[in-house]
Amino acid sequence: QAFKVLEPRIEHRTNPYQCLDNLRVASRRLRFGVCSVPTMSDESFRPSCPVRWAILALTCGGLFGQFYAFDIPSALNEQMRRSLTVSTGVDNEEYVYLFNLLYSVYSIPNIFLPLLLGIGIDRWGYRILIVVLGVCVFLGQLLFTFGVAEASWSIMLAGRVLFGLGGESLQVAQGCLLFRWFKGHEVAFAFGLNLSVARCGSVLNDIMSPWVVQRWGVVNTVALGGVLCLASLACNVCCVFLDKYEGERANVPEAKGDESFSPRDLMRLPKLYWLCVLMCVSVYCGILPFNNIASTFFIQTRYSQLPLAEAQRLAGSAMSLLFLSSAIGTPPFGILVDKVGMRRHFLLFSAILLSLTYMMMFSINPVASMLMLGIVYMVFAGALWPTFALTVPQRLLGTAYGLATSFQNAGLAIVPMMVGHLQATGGKGNFRPVIQLLACFGFIGTATCSAILYGGFPGGEILDLPSVEAARRHKLSECTPLHSSEPPETVAGKGLVKRNIGA
Repeated sequence: QAFKVLEPRIEHRTNPYQCLDNLRVASRRLRFGVCSVPTMSDESFRPSCPVRWAILALTCGGLFGQFYAFDIPSALNEQMRRSLTVSTGVDNEEYVYLFNLLYSVYSIPNIFLPLLLGIGIDRWGYRILIVVLGVCVFLGQLLFTFGVAEASWSIMLAGRVLFGLGGESLQVAQGCLLFRWFKGHEVAFAFGLNLSVARCGSVLNDIMSPWVVQRWGVVNTVALGGVLCLASLACNVCCVFLDKYEGERANVPEAKGDESFSPRDLMRLPKLYWLCVLMCVSVYCGILPFNNIASTFFIQTRYSQLPLAEAQRLAGSAMSLLFLSSAIGTPPFGILVDKVGMRRHFLLFSAILLSLTYMMMFSINPVASMLMLGIVYMVFAGALWPTFALTVPQRLLGTAYGLATSFQNAGLAIVPMMVGHLQATGGKGNFRPVIQLLACFGFIGTATCSAILYGGFPGGEILDLPSVEAARRHKLSECTPLHSSEPPETVAGKGLVKRNIGA
């Protein structure tokens, strides 16, 4: 029976002794009824390297245009202020509110949509969702460009809503795809490189947009984001086809959950997962809303004596360091996490550094402050997202990523409006209340991660293991109840873990 299950996979192995070992393990497991026979998701199997790296490259390209387009308003804040206050007749206070609303309406639909799509991924897979969401991103940016050309806030806001419908959920779907091909090996590196290359789009926007707008105007600068979103859509389509046909040929197990999902499963997610979600919300709400207003903050506080064009250039250069340092450092940091683990310690370090950065924001150089935030972003993102996969059963992986993204976007929908209110009431150049608010999120993140590290929650020690060992221990914890005193053979014989037999 073991040979019958493994026979289709033997031709993909070059080492006959490894095949014999797998047969022995399979027959032993089947004799005792334990879990499943070895599949290509086990640590001993690794899909074809060229295919894995091609898929990783395409997923990176699939997010590049989206990240470039998302940050265009923040890079063109002052130019849009001068253009739209005249053409639409709004005053400065109303402009601040509408500008921050561009980011809030992006996040509002993503409070619920990633969770629903995460459940859909667990039930039906991710391929069709990746294509549909990529189309939403492109059409949303196209509509936003049309709104800027027509000087219509309602069209611009509608475009950002459509853009948001695809943006965050696309990252959820891609996360499940990457986990399929990199589980148990370079998963932190793959997630880190994916985010790193995507954030290069934000870096390129911070550098290019101030230069392009001086030569071709606001509308053409925004339209360039639409062109890059179209190129990213093409990458996503190619990635889906490659994943489908090469995955079947290499017999890589589908990253698809159990169709018996129930909403009650959400209530049974471990406390460790919910603490990671809380930290995700607090730290991201401490970084990204500041980046939305960083250009105006530096122009009005640190570069207020310079001409606007020069101030805009210096502010753009400083802003680019946030995502540039993250883009450069995330891949090697992902390799480090894969090798040494220590995810909880890295998360705590990032939260403490975030708090210190805002405490020193008015006394240090803009370049230094953005570089420190870049380090926070690099360490936090590189350690956090692979952590989610180690805190929940694999059948709920899409749901877990979707739920975390939903809560993150709930925070990113509310905090920009709070920042806009504090800006409007504080007056031009008074950003002290805004910085104090963002520092509070750093303190919350520090307290939450301290609880993760020292709270003694079940499964917490797995987060500090290297990726291969962590994946093995996590798989074992799914097969065997953590506090069971019975041997695995007895547990499986009682039928507690059967769903993988014959997979």
